[in-house]
Amino acid sequence: MVQLEIDPLQPRVAALTLADPLRRNALSVEMFAAFTQALDAFEAIAPQPTVLLLRAEGAHFCAGFDLAAVVAQPLLAVDLLHQLSHIIRRLKRLDAIVVGEVRGAALAGGCALLTACDFVVAAADAQLGYPTHRIGISPAVSIPSLAPKTRGATRAFLVSNEILSGTRAFEMGLVTHVAAEPQVAVRALVTSLLSKDASALRETKRYLNNAEDAGEDAVFDAAMHGSADLARGTEFAEMLRAYWSTKR
Repeated sequence: MVQLEIDPLQPRVAALTLADPLRRNALSVEMFAAFTQALDAFEAIAPQPTVLLLRAEGAHFCAGFDLAAVVAQPLLAVDLLHQLSHIIRRLKRLDAIVVGEVRGAALAGGCALLTACDFVVAAADAQLGYPTHRIGISPAVSIPSLAPKTRGATRAFLVSNEILSGTRAFEMGLVTHVAAEPQVAVRALVTSLLSKDASALRETKRYLNNAEDAGEDAVFDAAMHGSADLARGTEFAEMLRAYWSTKR
C-alpha cells in the first residue's frame, strides 16, 4: 500500500508512494501500518537521502480516511486520527526535505499529510481541503503543521471548510508550487535542491522546526485530541452515517 524506492541514478532522492489507487489512496489501518514501515525503512538508510518525495499512484493523491470502515465502526476514527498525527510529526521532523506531489483530490487526512511537507507541488486543478465539518469533526489535527505556513489564510481555510483548487491554494500560500505537469515541476525542484549543500538544508529545516515548536509533542497532542474528542461523540457517528447514505 505504501512503496519506498531509492532512485538508482540518484541515491540522494527517495520516493514514498501511496499505492491504493482504486480506493483513491484512502487512509486505513493497513495504509497507516504500511506508511509507518516505509518511514522506518527510510530512517534506517545511511546516509539518509537529502530529498523524500511524497506522491501517490492513480488520479488522486489521497481522499482522506477510509470512511466505509469508519461508518461500520465510528470509534475507528479516533485511532486513525492518532495515527495521522504521528505520521505528520514524523514527516515534519525528518532531516530530509519532503516534497509533496499532488494530482486530483487531497482531502481531509490527505490534505493533512501535505502540511508536513517542506514543498508542495500541486496540479492547477487539484482539489485541496478539509470537508470535515459536514460529518461533525474538526480538522484541528492539522493545525500545528499547517498554521505556520500562512496564518491568516490558514484560519480562513480551516474554518470555512472550502475545497480549493491547486491554483487557489498557491495564491493563498498553502502550497509552494502550482504546475500543469506536477511531475515535471517536481523534477526541476529536486534538481535545484540537490545543487544545495545537504547539511545547510538539514540545519535550516531544524531551525524552522524549532521556531514552530514542531519538536514539541504536546503541541501535536493537543490538536490531535481536539479532533479525536469530537470523533468519540454520537453526533459524529450520526452525521457520518447521514453523509455516507448520500454517497451510496
